[in-house]
Amino acid sequence: MSRYRIVSIDNGHGGSSKKRGEFDDGLEAIRQAQQLVDEALLEHFSSAKSAEDLMTYYMIHGSEVPMIYGEPRLAFHAYQYAREKANAMFAVPVG
Repeated sequence: MSRYRIVSIDNGHGGSSKKRGEFDDGLEAIRQAQQLVDEALLEHFSSAKSAEDLMTYYMIHGSEVPMIYGEPRLAFHAYQYAREKANAMFAVPVG
């Protein structure tokens, strides 16, 4: 039996949930959850004018808001990760 299970909430379709995989390794589970968020952010990137816009689209229409269930608990928070990623996507390159 796997130690970790990912269930993703779809904000765009009434909060329905989808199973997104089972993992024995916590790092694999986190990487999969991050990939789900990354793909959801990319869906809305072209419509957004800023990181704040992107987060608004993600929070209202985000197709993937993954939660990781298992023990020991993993430190992954989809909205926190999405905020960091959105900020990085709109960051102005230095140099």
